[in-house]
Amino acid sequence: MHTVGTVAHAKINLGLEVLYKRPDNFHEINTVFVRVSLADTVIIGSNGTMNNIYLDCKPDLGIADAENLAYQAVKKAQDLAAKNGLTEVPSLALTLRKQIPYGGGLGGGSSNAGAVLRSLPSLWGNTAFSKEQLVNLAAGIGSDVPFFMENMDCALGSGRGEILKPVSVKLPYYVVIVSPSLRIMTAWAYNALKRGSKADEKRTPTNFAALLEDAIAAPNQLRQHFTNDFEEPIFAEYPIIGGIKQHLYEAGAMFALMSGSGSSVFGLFKTATEANAVATAIPERFEGSSTFVCKPL
Repeated sequence: MHTVGTVAHAKINLGLEVLYKRPDNFHEINTVFVRVSLADTVIIGSNGTMNNIYLDCKPDLGIADAENLAYQAVKKAQDLAAKNGLTEVPSLALTLRKQIPYGGGLGGGSSNAGAVLRSLPSLWGNTAFSKEQLVNLAAGIGSDVPFFMENMDCALGSGRGEILKPVSVKLPYYVVIVSPSLRIMTAWAYNALKRGSKADEKRTPTNFAALLEDAIAAPNQLRQHFTNDFEEPIFAEYPIIGGIKQHLYEAGAMFALMSGSGSSVFGLFKTATEANAVATAIPERFEGSSTFVCKPL
């Protein structure tokens, strides 16, 4: 069996604006994706020609295999390869070892799917599909998947998140991620925002690119300009998430924000000692929460 192993990193959103609802029922967003060192392990084995998929995911996410985005990536890639004329589409054994909390706004499922898609050419050869086809396939699986498939460290995201512009700015901080034991449904979060689609309801996006470098050097500017539109409805529905953000500030975070549509919240700290001390104390304050200390990539 030919096997490829890789890591699938989590992301945080350093600012997230939901601008308006588009005619295709997706939402136009404006965000900054930042990959962090928290990661899952993805192992893909290719063998045989039966076009099957075998998934081993630990811990169990409590969802059907067909709902797993990595599984969907394999299935769509198999179908595309067959359509492109690959006469013997191999079966794939997919092993996922999860560290990224499921349903926490950290992109774990999208990252797994992206890792699968960028690994398949080395298994099947570069003639199975073109890069453009893989990018389109990634966007069809999930709006965050292209970011992970491209393996970018930091990028501006627009459209529904699939239009990417890499940026070279690095966050010089330690990141404490706190994930409470609840899952936010993304569809619910978007509905809670009640974004309109009329021209006069469309917002002008913040120019994150122009602000990013100076804001990172001056965290008070991060607080002023880099917000997350999902926080207001989600904090109202789930006060514990707002409480975690407030606690991170009280514990000395220079900047704190909910990631994606939640439920995870991250805080930026200057030193590893400070970050580890805060992370160690969190579970006692917020029972059932998981904490991670990581670095931006």
